Amino acid sequence: MASNHRVAAFFDVDRTLVGPRSMERVFVYRLIREGFLTPRDLARYLCFLARNLGEVGGGLTKTNKYHLRHKDPGDLLRLARRCFQSDIAPLISPAGRRRVAQHRGRGHLVVLLTGTLQPLAELLAGELKADLTLAARLGMEDGRLSGRLCNQRPYGHEKERLVRELAQSHGLDLSCCYAYGDHFSDRHILSIVGNPCAVNPDAQLKREALKRSWTILEF
Repeated sequence: MASNHRVAAFFDVDRTLVGPRSMERVFVYRLIREGFLTPRDLARYLCFLARNLGEVGGGLTKTNKYHLRHKDPGDLLRLARRCFQSDIAPLISPAGRRRVAQHRGRGHLVVLLTGTLQPLAELLAGELKADLTLAARLGMEDGRLSGRLCNQRPYGHEKERLVRELAQSHGLDLSCCYAYGDHFSDRHILSIVGNPCAVNPDAQLKREALKRSWTILEF
């Protein structure tokens, strides 16, 4: 059996550890209420989508951050901290908290693997005492946010690539590792670990989990 230092637990975030709403959606609503996002910012987001309609099917709606273009990253982080404590932390699943704590207690490497924004993911990691965070990183231009991501958003096959890369760099034995996800797209990481767990699964993932005898959990 592999030692604990060679075992990791990979957790999706939205609707796996936090729900029912995504962290980023909660945050955007807070930014609008605080006046950080104006009607002009939202119009910029919609105009960018309209100019790039051919890419929407490829996930542009998830990677377009033009509503944040030219914003100060320090201001964004301060608002993220306030939003996390008041609006997001109460949405963390108690069962999810316990499962993360169990893995930490066993000496496993705990990794948050999510398509949400890096600042939000890092705040959640601090709350749960996770070891690593792999999330969507906001690009910069001249000290301001560019409105685009500077990495490929962790989703679907990209999550699988990141898990394999981390396994290589950290000497992980994937046959002993755990993965938790709620969406059908998470099947790519669930299928490469020895202990796959479908959490609050959507209909497609539930069918896949039943077919492949994966653990199904409700957090």
